[in-house]
Amino acid sequence: MSASSQLAAINQVLEHARSSDFYRGRLPEGPVQSWDDFRRIPFITKEDVRRQSPHGLVCVPGDALSQYHESSATTGEPVSAWYTNRDLSEIRERFAQWGVGFRGGERVLVRFPYALSTIGHFVHAAAQHAGACVIPADSRTTVTPLPRVVELLRRLDITVLATLSLSAVMVAETAEMAGLDPRRDFPRLRAICCAGEPLSPSRRRLLEEIWGIPVYDNYGMTETGPQAMDCQARRLHPWQDQFLMEILDDRLEQEVAPGETGELVVTSLTPRAMPMIRYQTGDRGRRLEEPCACGEDATLEIRGRAADTVWIGERPFDQWTLEAIVSELPSRRFWRVTPTKGGLRFVVERERDEDRIEPDLLWRLEQTHGTRLSVELVPKGTLYDRREQIAFGMSAKPIYIDREHSGAPG
Repeated sequence: MSASSQLAAINQVLEHARSSDFYRGRLPEGPVQSWDDFRRIPFITKEDVRRQSPHGLVCVPGDALSQYHESSATTGEPVSAWYTNRDLSEIRERFAQWGVGFRGGERVLVRFPYALSTIGHFVHAAAQHAGACVIPADSRTTVTPLPRVVELLRRLDITVLATLSLSAVMVAETAEMAGLDPRRDFPRLRAICCAGEPLSPSRRRLLEEIWGIPVYDNYGMTETGPQAMDCQARRLHPWQDQFLMEILDDRLEQEVAPGETGELVVTSLTPRAMPMIRYQTGDRGRRLEEPCACGEDATLEIRGRAADTVWIGERPFDQWTLEAIVSELPSRRFWRVTPTKGGLRFVVERERDEDRIEPDLLWRLEQTHGTRLSVELVPKGTLYDRREQIAFGMSAKPIYIDREHSGAPG
């Protein structure tokens, strides 16, 4: 979409949004004439959306609403999201083009949360739209603990597993505990689809090594639905006809140079039930202007939450960087990091008895990343208890950073 087309789409969304009392009080009365005009529109924060929930940002009549969702409320009061049938159709049809290539007749096991969450429903609808059969396994219920997920994968000849990337590691671990080989004993499984947390190159390689199949990613949030998805080449492309994505500096004053990392701010380009206008996502991202074989001209990297970025001096360590460090270790599946004064302390579950952290490896990682590192290998079950199979893999969200025992400021 050209810049002039984007500006025209933004003005249509602004006109649509003025039907909301919240937006009417903060948007210009007329159309924006330039990008400078657009950048004068104040940001919306998650706290704004939280305060306006459940109805304050709705821009359509009540009888036009078709579906309601909420955030998990792990960090405060829930954030509401409403969708019309038009919104859902737009998402479903676009999402069905995900690079994984959902096919008629295949079987997709969805192990995302369903209760009030969005991603499970969107993947479910997209797979069915493409003609696939869906197994709605959910992820926060005792009905389908990980051993049953493993059993369903085998008994139903599942071809695609859709789940959090950490959950995909846990499913493999559970299969191995049952004496199965993830690469050998699930012959019909052809792909894994991830969402809900950043998928770094290191985590993607780990999953593809464990399972022996390609892994596809997408990016979105409760408030917006999906905003980007992998093509067949497994590159994450933004939905440029549906969202304007600004990547701003740490002060949120101006866009960073192309290829640099900043905070992602999004604006809806279609008249959704609850459009987002200059919404601070809280995510760190990087946009690469590189043509892809699929025809897209931009690739997006979502590197983790800004609030979860660890700063050691002037150096940021986001989830991508932390996982790049872990990927060099002999054990890589389950880890947690604590910021210390002048460095990082990793606790990693030992995968094999012979795994050791050699001093030369630690020195090389310190030289590469410019900070002091310590790594402690601990017994399996230290970070994720395997004794209760029903509880294993049931936590609401992955936790990688331990600030409670930190000796350094966040």
